[in-house]
Amino acid sequence: MLGICEPNALSDYERSITSPTIDELALFTDKLKVDLPYFFTTKNEPIYNYIEIIKFLINKYKRTRNYGAIYEIVQKEMATAPEKSISFYQFLKWHEGISFFYLYNDKQRAIELLNEAIKIFNEAMEFIENIPHVNQEGSIILKIIHGLAQTLTELHYYLESLNYTLKGINICNSIESLYLYAELHLLTGKNLVHLQQPEKGLHYIKQSKNIFSLQKNEEFIRIAEHELESILQCLCTSMDKKR
Repeated sequence: MLGICEPNALSDYERSITSPTIDELALFTDKLKVDLPYFFTTKNEPIYNYIEIIKFLINKYKRTRNYGAIYEIVQKEMATAPEKSISFYQFLKWHEGISFFYLYNDKQRAIELLNEAIKIFNEAMEFIENIPHVNQEGSIILKIIHGLAQTLTELHYYLESLNYTLKGINICNSIESLYLYAELHLLTGKNLVHLQQPEKGLHYIKQSKNIFSLQKNEEFIRIAEHELESILQCLCTSMDKKR
């Protein structure tokens, strides 16, 4: 299709030899004037992980500050989201609050929506903590803890977020898992910096960078390096003032 992919690539997509990229898929929906679910079944078999595609598109629009597109996606998905995944429903609620604020400048309603997202996470946490085999595996509860902590940090509830990130780190240590271990350290460091404890924050962010380096996660290594640079600048400024 003109402007999206080469003719031979389109032919391969149509014959299910290969699949389009996520970016191409988003362009196809705009070009053909169809909703995203149109592409998600071929002979009743799923082509993509639908939830991950929706999250990818929302995060992509967030980077370009296209809050109108985010709000439109959220409104289309909200009705069926609880059936798919509670964490997906929370993700949509959170981004509904963000996009609503930027589109309508209604801070009070935006906060209400964001608090609904936090409530959903807390309910999910209470439910999952009572399932023994889930506690033993840990990955689901770690994902919920990390998501809740991110939401709290975005709302500037740094101490509350810190409590969750430290809990997540303790779970990782107890089950000897590296799942979200680096991400939890990075978020812990951010929270400590906001709580005026930059030295402690520096320690956690350095640890996160080391873990990301072992995992060869270049994107998050750069994020950690940026956070370290910011903290070091703050510390230098603080020392200069004391002099």
